[in-house]
Order: sequence, then structure tokens, then C-alpha cells
Amino acid sequence: MKKWILAILVLVLFCVSVFAGFIVRSFVNFSKGENQHNDVVLAEKNEEELIDTGSKEETVSPNAEVVLTQNYKRCGHTRTKKEIAPREIVNLNKDGVQKYYEGWTIDEFSPTEIKLSRNNQGICDEHYIIRESDGYISINCKNESGEYIFKGLTDISVQYLSEEDLQKLEQGIEVVGRENLNKFLEDFE
Repeated sequence: MKKWILAILVLVLFCVSVFAGFIVRSFVNFSKGENQHNDVVLAEKNEEELIDTGSKEETVSPNAEVVLTQNYKRCGHTRTKKEIAPREIVNLNKDGVQKYYEGWTIDEFSPTEIKLSRNNQGICDEHYIIRESDGYISINCKNESGEYIFKGLTDISVQYLSEEDLQKLEQGIEVVGRENLNKFLEDFE
């Protein structure tokens, strides 16, 4: 008889275990179902609140090159200068760059290269006159009003120059362009 009671007790415990398992499993599935529903609701809310942070507008990169071209009406020269973009314009769009370079025209704009130009009424700063001053060759630069401004003395002495070269220096020798100035001075060294 003890065996029957033990067998019935084991059978009842087994049934209770299976029943408890179903209840626990149903509870877990029910909880997951609510979470899945919450996840769907949250995903829908997030989609509504998404803000596009990827800008389609081009901006200046840190390693961009700026090409500045100036046209001088009075002397007819064009000077072009290339430089790395200043920190102040990095990540600016075309409008921001235009504000920074007020008075310039943007000819081309890309994240890696910006080409700007402007017209000047005057003359460029590459008009020189070479003269003798204190026994040395001096360099003077022409300003907007056509006057020559002293820029400095070279270390080239005029004591061994010919009478003809001394007369030319006394009158002033006009040279246009830095390359021409350097070549001219090399000839006297």
C-alpha cells in the first residue's frame, strides 16, 4: 500500500509540476508579448521623432584649399594666391564662406577647394623701383597713388658698378614682379 501512495504522490507532483510549468511559460510569453508591443510602439514613436542629422549641404573640410585671384584694373595684372582654408571657415557652407570673404566672389565651391576672385581699381603690390641709397641698392614699392615707398636696402654695394648702371639707378629702374626683381638683383651680385 505504501508503494501505491508513493506512486500517486509522485504522479500528483508530476502533474502539479507540468501545470506550474505551463503557467510560468504562459506568464513569460505574456510578458514578452507586452514588451514586444511596447518595442513596436517605441519604434513607431522614435520614427516620428527622428531628425535628419546628415546634411546634404556641402561644407568646407579642414584640409580645403582656398584660391584667391585678384584682378588689378590700373596695371592690368592678375595675382593668384593659394592657401589652406583658415580655421574660421572649416565646416561653413557656401553662404558662411561668402560672409567671411566679404567683397569677394565665389567662383567655385566644393568641400576641398574654394575659388574666389575680386576686382581692384588700383595696382598690384609688385611694381618696384630700384635705386641707389647710401651706397647700396634699395628697393621701393609703388603704392595706389603711384608713389614709391621705401621697402629696404639690399646688401649689394654700388661701388663696383659701371657709370652706366649708376646713372640708371640714379633715375630709378622699374621692375614688375617678384621673379623679375629677384633676377634683376642677382645680376648685380
